[in-house]
Amino acid sequence: MSASFAQQAPGEYRPWERSVLPNVSDYGGVGALQTPTARFGKDGQFLAGISIASPYHRYFINLQALPWLEGTFRYTRITDRAYSNVAGFSDQDYKDRSVDVKIRLSEEGENWPEIAIGARDLGGTNLFGSEYIVASKRFGNVDVTAGLGFGALGSRAHFDNPLGQFIDRFKNRGDGADAAGGLGTAFFSGPMALFGSLSYRWEDIPLINDDLLFIIEYDSNNYKDDPAASDLTPKSPFNVGITYQPSSWVQLSAGFERGDTAMARVSLFADFNNGFNPLLDKGVPPEIAIRGRNGPQGRPDALPIEPRPAEAAWLPELAEASVRAAAADRALEVRRFDVSETHAEIDLTGGMPGWEMNDALLVAAQAARAVPTTVDIVEVRLLGQSGRRVMSWRLPRKDMAAEDLQLDTTTVDAQDIAAQASAGVHMAHVQTHQDQKEIALRLFTAAAKNDVVLDRMEIAGDTVRIHIGNMPFRNFITSAGRAARVATQVMPPEVERFTLVLGEDGLDVAELTVLRTHLERLSKDQSTLDELWHQIDIRQARPPGDDAIVNGDRFPAFDWSIAPRLRQQVGGPDNFFLYQVYLRALASVRPTPNTEIDGYVGLNIVNNYDELTLESDSQLPRVRSDIKEYLKQGETWIGRLQGAYYGTVAPGIYATAYAGLLEEMFGGVGGEVLYKSVGSPWAFGLDVNWVKQRDFDGMLGFSDYSTVTGHLGAYYDLPFWDLHGSVRAGRYLAKDWGATFELAREFESGIRAGVFATVTDVSAEEFGEGSFDKGFFLSVPLDLYATKPTKTRFGITYRPVTRDGGQQLNRSSALIGRVDSYDVNGVARNWPGLMD
Repeated sequence: MSASFAQQAPGEYRPWERSVLPNVSDYGGVGALQTPTARFGKDGQFLAGISIASPYHRYFINLQALPWLEGTFRYTRITDRAYSNVAGFSDQDYKDRSVDVKIRLSEEGENWPEIAIGARDLGGTNLFGSEYIVASKRFGNVDVTAGLGFGALGSRAHFDNPLGQFIDRFKNRGDGADAAGGLGTAFFSGPMALFGSLSYRWEDIPLINDDLLFIIEYDSNNYKDDPAASDLTPKSPFNVGITYQPSSWVQLSAGFERGDTAMARVSLFADFNNGFNPLLDKGVPPEIAIRGRNGPQGRPDALPIEPRPAEAAWLPELAEASVRAAAADRALEVRRFDVSETHAEIDLTGGMPGWEMNDALLVAAQAARAVPTTVDIVEVRLLGQSGRRVMSWRLPRKDMAAEDLQLDTTTVDAQDIAAQASAGVHMAHVQTHQDQKEIALRLFTAAAKNDVVLDRMEIAGDTVRIHIGNMPFRNFITSAGRAARVATQVMPPEVERFTLVLGEDGLDVAELTVLRTHLERLSKDQSTLDELWHQIDIRQARPPGDDAIVNGDRFPAFDWSIAPRLRQQVGGPDNFFLYQVYLRALASVRPTPNTEIDGYVGLNIVNNYDELTLESDSQLPRVRSDIKEYLKQGETWIGRLQGAYYGTVAPGIYATAYAGLLEEMFGGVGGEVLYKSVGSPWAFGLDVNWVKQRDFDGMLGFSDYSTVTGHLGAYYDLPFWDLHGSVRAGRYLAKDWGATFELAREFESGIRAGVFATVTDVSAEEFGEGSFDKGFFLSVPLDLYATKPTKTRFGITYRPVTRDGGQQLNRSSALIGRVDSYDVNGVARNWPGLMD
């Protein structure tokens, strides 16, 4: 298919500009102090922080996931309440997990407030469960908020719930979640109460020469049902606070709440849509070589370009050579060059769409200057492949040879000309396989000198197909651009079309074709990336042909790394924070472009796993809940050791097969097939695996448990906000059947954030705490903070509790992550990096 998307350039980052951050509430969302407001952060804003108002210590993260959707995850430490009365756990104070959501209903207008609806503590214990509707209106530096609360925010009970007149469950507030970890069912039930706040921003205060935000609020929570062991009956419903922003990423707050309690809060901010990294050194890109007399490859010095032979020295061979050279420079081919005493006829074919007529005129001018002065008339014809005339010019030689030659080229329909001329390109074939091998050797040698990784090369006529290997750039268009730059240095002058095959691990996913002449124009500032975008072609890649030449110097390829790592568990009953600092030694060998043997070993440095004492109470096969045993007994372990093959079965159809120690808890064999078209937002895949559970020591042994697991998956790229959704249905590790639903967003920086939930035929009682598997994940590209390009990512997956139902095999060889970016939208998003 042909690309037809406009370039999507990211917003310009101005590090010298300091933005005003939205005020963060004690609960971690954008708000006042204890109460919410209808305000939101800017799209992609992330914050993390801690607030302390005794006896509550709240640790939170918050993400403006969509322009109208804010999400908050929070741990609340209740310092005056024991975790449990069971011996061994009474010395730990209580921890509560909460998830909050706020949705914008309308934006603020001149005569209309910003309105939002939200909920606190959606699942879990629902100890702080609240719902609300809130509106905010700004008047200069004053921001006024009023809202109606339910649950904890409605505990002052100013009004009965009017919905109770129609549905009984709305009259009184229920217990919230049906089971620990489940979703609440008491939404917007029980009495209601009013809350509100007023804030004033005092700008450029003398002495500190900065701004301060002053806040006063009316708190609608009477704290009678709060989970603290102490009596928190407030002495006053009014809270006051002050907020200071010392930099563009730090916010400090202090206040006085409940009439007798001090509050302190620190919040740190980041922008997930800002991928600016001033420390990243991408290296110097290869030079684009211009075809010509002195080009690094191009035409040899012995062959003059556009010569002006003396009138007394008419040499037919030299004249024809100069005309053919001028044509070749413009992707045109001379089919006929006949010169008589008074008449010259030249037939041309080929050319670049949109440039062929103009270039044919320039070749005609060169012909007029090269023929004898006795020639009166020069006739030039631009032909299609069939020989049909597309355009012709017949002029006196002196007029045709003029430096300022300008003729009308609009007498023939432009689309017809472009289509016929494009179809009429004549291939100048490389004559022998030995020629191809010599060109490939030059290409691979130049690529190695410029740190460009190439796997294969194919050449036929005026087109070269270059299969790009695994390069360190996260922006694959940067890899493609550097491969094209190297190709300009070594390809024969008649090779005009560069087809760059994109993919990973030997998978041929998409083909990006760019004309060499367009790259030359771009390097001379005669064109722009915007213009080039509309001249490229993006298609589904086909597998390499039998005559593809493999880069023998690349294979077998070895890679290794050693780096410290951290793995942790947060919020467990044994200890709130369990950790291990270890050294990860990773190595891989790639015998061919499509095969890989890789693995890693973890070497313990320090951990606190000796505090793990609680045994699993799972009623299912313990495929994950025995994590404690793996952590304690496998302080030094083999995390993965597998062999894998990746291949393109047909255009758009990919396959992999793998065997070995596939993850920390399971080993076995498996395979996957995936279909993904570069022009479609859909992808479909199927994986099947036979696996056996590994011994707790993390070495080479296995336990008795084995199973067959696999899933049929459907993946969809939504047409807005770079959202990606998927559904995977099948059999899980504990032999339960069900489906996993996932929704994720990739921000402009490359950071991905998402949520998932799995529902299987395991009942809530069998599953245990949490009712079903769910959580969120964050994937951060390390090149946002590194000094050298890397495609490595740092990932965090959080589950409120680790149980055995709905657990999938952690496959490092999954295909969707290897192919999903290489489509038309992915090329458009990454296009600005072509010349990096």
